[in-house]
Amino acid sequence: MNNKKAAKRKNILLVFLLLGAIVIGHLITGYGYLFRGVYLSYFQGQSGPGINDAHLFYNNEIASPNSIKFVSSSKKNNIKLPEKELALLEKINTASFIVVKNDSLIFEKYWGEYTSSTATNSFSAAKSLVSLLIGIAVEEGKIDSVDQPVAAFLEEFNADGKSKITIRNLLTMSSGLSWKESGKNPYSDNAKGYYGQYLREHIKSLKVIQDPGKIFNYKSGDTQILVYVLEKATDKTISDYMQEKIWSKINAESTALWNLDRENGDEKGFCCFYATAKDYAKIGQLILNNGKWGSDQIIPIYYLQNALLPAQDILEKDGSINKRYGWQWWYATYNNQPIHYARGLLGQYIIVYPAKKLVIVRTGEKRKKVQKDGHPADLWDYLRLAELVSK
Repeated sequence: MNNKKAAKRKNILLVFLLLGAIVIGHLITGYGYLFRGVYLSYFQGQSGPGINDAHLFYNNEIASPNSIKFVSSSKKNNIKLPEKELALLEKINTASFIVVKNDSLIFEKYWGEYTSSTATNSFSAAKSLVSLLIGIAVEEGKIDSVDQPVAAFLEEFNADGKSKITIRNLLTMSSGLSWKESGKNPYSDNAKGYYGQYLREHIKSLKVIQDPGKIFNYKSGDTQILVYVLEKATDKTISDYMQEKIWSKINAESTALWNLDRENGDEKGFCCFYATAKDYAKIGQLILNNGKWGSDQIIPIYYLQNALLPAQDILEKDGSINKRYGWQWWYATYNNQPIHYARGLLGQYIIVYPAKKLVIVRTGEKRKKVQKDGHPADLWDYLRLAELVSK
């Protein structure tokens, strides 16, 4: 009996030693953020990042001092979605679906706990917002051009083979840096960026593994570097710059949030912008209006003409010409017409359909799989439904 008790105690001790070794090993190798990630996900009843995570992090506020409600069409919601289409949206946990035509809301619907005042996570759709801020900074002369080296703003890019990387390379996701992109792998750079508290230090640790300006390789780290370029160029946080140059000028309905990596830390510019569906629609309307809001040209037209179209000076990994990604904006064609859109994890979309003068916003908790053409299958659903409700 005593031998059994001793063996049991020994086994318990071994388990604790093993757990201790795992914890220490993760801390030593830079994966300590995983424990914070477990607390901020599984302990909150979810298996990963969610669209309602704002309260879990420190945030910068982006206020709208001159809030104006989005104009509703007299025909708003006149056309109802058929039950089978509603079932399609519900199956992928849609939170909101909004369609704007000719500057006016033509369709607006929310599901479950979500309402017109709910601000949800943009995830990677935030990248497209960062691109717009780059365009403004170029127009203001704070950045000479998109071909200016990153090293002109960030001293650490003068070393370790990074001096050739330009702002253009970051905009087109062709920096050649070592960021490993994944929305699911807890050991990915994305997970470390989302749950970690030392984002700037992590960005500095990235290595050059390819020549810049050659291959399109989607990396959230490229956008985060653009954030630091903007901060240096403007001497403002991107939250303040966003508020001053875009949010206040489009008369956003609500205050937006941008997650920080820690208290008084850095915005996670590659993701984690929180706004209402109607304010996301205002961003889409700004794009549809060629960067203009009222009489104010907010985003320079010459910049948008490049940002919204595929950057054909870079190649896909298989050697084919890039036909789907511009300067942090996605590009597709639907019925032989151009589609410009911002997209984020779990199916966050700001879609601009110029030929029909439509802006479509969809937020939610799931999306369909990305197809061989590089676009999620549900993108086509939203375009089809928008045509249906806007007839």
